[in-house]
Amino acid sequence: MIKVVCDLMGADNKPIDLISGVIDAINNNPDVFCYVLAPLNDIKEKLDSMSYNKNQLEVIDCNVEITNYDIPTKAFREKKDSSLVKGLNLCRDNDDISAFLSCGSTGAVLVSSVFILKTVTHIRPALSPIIAGKKEFCIVDCGANVDCRVDQLLDFAKMGVAYMEARGVLTPKVGLLSNGAEEKKGNDVIKEAHQELKKIMPNNFIGNVEGKNILYSDSDVIVCDGLMGNIALKTIEGTAGVVAKEILEMSKNESLEVQKSISKMLLNLRSKFDYNTQGGAVLLGVNKIVIKAHGAGVAETFTSIINQAYTLAKGDLVGKIKKNLGVEE
Repeated sequence: MIKVVCDLMGADNKPIDLISGVIDAINNNPDVFCYVLAPLNDIKEKLDSMSYNKNQLEVIDCNVEITNYDIPTKAFREKKDSSLVKGLNLCRDNDDISAFLSCGSTGAVLVSSVFILKTVTHIRPALSPIIAGKKEFCIVDCGANVDCRVDQLLDFAKMGVAYMEARGVLTPKVGLLSNGAEEKKGNDVIKEAHQELKKIMPNNFIGNVEGKNILYSDSDVIVCDGLMGNIALKTIEGTAGVVAKEILEMSKNESLEVQKSISKMLLNLRSKFDYNTQGGAVLLGVNKIVIKAHGAGVAETFTSIINQAYTLAKGDLVGKIKKNLGVEE
């Protein structure tokens, strides 16, 4: 049985709008148990109206949420009775719980996870989403660390390899995000990291990846600091949105049949990249699986991240990270 903690608070949508996603996940997988943190009075009527195995769900009544704070550490310190802190404490104190899942404030989730769950060793945890390009790949880091040393980028590569291994990828290929494919491109940190990755990952490292090739690279893991990763991620999201709007605008003069065909095509394309179905970003480097989904997530989002947590727990993500970082169990 894979046990996960689902924090339904702190998101844009209310717990009553999200709980059905949890129910769908456990109904589709008898090997999952979910602890749900939410106001019981808010979701009880909906829960009572749904059919599910009561042995796969436990609601922990909680009415305090952490919303966006300018200083995430302040949120962690001031709201000890919040669903976020309670959920992470529950995850930390129970060895049989594998993961913590939330759509709440990114900064608060990251900081609280590090304080409560601790890191597997003295590293900087990294936030890593899965992107759908020519094939699915992860970016490490997408925003947790703005300035990085060479050794931190090497740790990101090792954790990214562990992440993709836990997803079932054999010998994941690692690319280093830079402003050119040549190994002499990039700033001093990138150039040194390139040389070190060649040494320590001869079977994984395939060289630099330019921004224009991110979606069509052979990489399973793309390594970068959080500043570059966040810009790359949001540029991909923004470009996709602009292109879709331009195509729809250009199709206005076409026949109704052509417009319907184009709309259907764009809808299918959107579903491939929809964050509600693609899971969340994983915080790599802490002692439990932590998945941060989009703040505007819906019920389907929780179904997706529960499935994601299940796969990573079965694939022993944390154990693989420790092994790749040389941490003794």
